[in-house]
Amino acid sequence: MTDAERREISRRIALLERTTALFGRFGGLIPTAIAFLNKWPTEVELYPHWQVGESWKLFLSLYLYWFAWLALGRAISFAKRSIEP
Repeated sequence: MTDAERREISRRIALLERTTALFGRFGGLIPTAIAFLNKWPTEVELYPHWQVGESWKLFLSLYLYWFAWLALGRAISFAKRSIEP
């Protein structure tokens, strides 16, 4: 791998890292906005009502976005280590 290729890959990884930071900061707003648009319940329900109601979808989607953010962070760290000489 030449130095020019390594710099290009490093530049792309840095861009992905900045995007991941923004996703981590604002990613939780995406499922919340989808919940409001789909008219899911906006109030937090207690356990007996949680299984019957629709609020579990909001919590599940928030956790899925959080896990996606963690996976992106791990992928970036692996990519950074793989291009080091």
